[in-house]
Amino acid sequence: MKMAMKKILFLSVLITFASCARKGMPTGGPKDVDPPVFLKAFPDTLSTNVDTDIKEIILDFDEYIMLKDYSKNVVISPPFEKNPIVTPQATAKKNISIKLQETLQPNTTYHFNFGDAVRDHNEGNVLSDFSYVFSTGNYIDSLQIAGKVKDPYHLKQPEKVVVGLYKVDEKFNDSIPLRKKPYYIARASEDGSFLVNYLAKGTYKIVAFSDEIENSMIDYGKEKIAFLSDNIHLDQNQESIQLKLFQQKPAYRFLKAEQKGYGQILFTTEGLKNSLKIITEKDFKTAQIEEFIDQDSIVFWFNPKKDTLSARNQRLRFDVLSNDKKDVATVLYNQPKEDFKFRVTPELTNNSLSPNQSLKLVSNAPITNWNKQDIELFRDTVQIPFEVTFDPKKPTILWLNFEKDYDQKFELNLYPNAIENIFEIANDTLAYQFSVGKSTDYGNLKLTLANAPSKPFFLQFIQRDGDKILQEFYGKETVYSFPNLEPKEYYFRLLVDENENGRWDTGDYLLNQQAEPVYLYPAMIAIRKLWDANETWVIGEENSTQKAAEENEKIRATLREERGR
Repeated sequence: MKMAMKKILFLSVLITFASCARKGMPTGGPKDVDPPVFLKAFPDTLSTNVDTDIKEIILDFDEYIMLKDYSKNVVISPPFEKNPIVTPQATAKKNISIKLQETLQPNTTYHFNFGDAVRDHNEGNVLSDFSYVFSTGNYIDSLQIAGKVKDPYHLKQPEKVVVGLYKVDEKFNDSIPLRKKPYYIARASEDGSFLVNYLAKGTYKIVAFSDEIENSMIDYGKEKIAFLSDNIHLDQNQESIQLKLFQQKPAYRFLKAEQKGYGQILFTTEGLKNSLKIITEKDFKTAQIEEFIDQDSIVFWFNPKKDTLSARNQRLRFDVLSNDKKDVATVLYNQPKEDFKFRVTPELTNNSLSPNQSLKLVSNAPITNWNKQDIELFRDTVQIPFEVTFDPKKPTILWLNFEKDYDQKFELNLYPNAIENIFEIANDTLAYQFSVGKSTDYGNLKLTLANAPSKPFFLQFIQRDGDKILQEFYGKETVYSFPNLEPKEYYFRLLVDENENGRWDTGDYLLNQQAEPVYLYPAMIAIRKLWDANETWVIGEENSTQKAAEENEKIRATLREERGR
């Protein structure tokens, strides 16, 4: 009986305890969305006459914080020769510790810009643009430079863009920015805006660059660069600096030559500005050069059988010349066991061709001969005439030009020996069917240029998907028509040939030479079926087509709805 009473009493106490426990349990509350609050610092922020021998700086916050992506977010001006040890980066603390590894400069304002690095430990709430500033002199330097840095050549702006100021004094020369970190530094925002503040009076060289490896230094020739041709004499705030990035070509150098495949040697260079000339030790009777636009490489093609490379392995020697520079390349050519397999295919989109397009045939080796009588083209079972176009600079491409109209079906027959390549290999019988869409499948575009450059220019018509250049024009025309366009998004790029040498030239920092002007059409053009678009582009005015941009956004929304059906 006593045991039973004890059990009942125990259960009663347990139930009472559980009930009390439930009453005291937290029911939750609103999610913490507030960023950390900065409380105080040692030395105080905006302090003056700070001891140059100070060893540690402490910044206190109201909660546990971490520093996220320290190297990406944090910039210090002026820079230290030995980077300070900054915590916390891997753990959470209620303060930031900055342990200095060197003596501070006298009469200098120091600016620690933490960007978006400071975050609370639990929710990751960001204390944006947090800065800490002090001076070892009698006052805080307070001048600033603001502006925008853009890549005018590409739609997508580069990330990690840094804007740096370099002191121009008796020790300065133009190579200093290529060897040292900027004296003042800031990171550009996503839209290219930048602000460099807490600056002293003086003369500066301003340079921006895409800091890909995040070391706050210019990787010359590999990272995009922008600069002002003239120095800045800073005695008051400047707030409208415009910087345009370009890809600086490095100094020319030959990198390597290697066998790419059957009868192919790939020559790779860096900084190629003019044509590459290949001189062979052996007499190649069949040699052809294939160049690639905007690439620092060429392919040297030859016929191993006709050029009597009978040995399984053979060492080939080449002289590689560019301007006055000569390099010697040696390649061990290995004769492949299998014969080359020749391919010729038409370049089509969903087996369709627009009415204003020629048919492009692409081969996997240079074309040396074609027999028109062995090529037949039919339109709705009726054989039709065509013309062949060939550009020796693009030896792997043949163009077939013929009359076509909407809603027509075609068949192309390539009979044996219709096309022969450099290896004296001809095609087997090939047949391809394709069609031209209905008139209701396409839209039309007319572009009018206003405020066009006085110098000749290249106008590039580009498909947004893949940034594929569909057409390029050179001259001074101001009205262009683009009929029968697929319902996609397009844009334009205009490159001015200021020196009228027939090409667009990039810049050169060491020569104080800016890139020739580039303009991007400020609104994506969305073409719709049965739509006639008329666009006017006022060159140099970014907001000149705001109305067109809004209209195009409506069209894009309609296109998205149509695709979803």
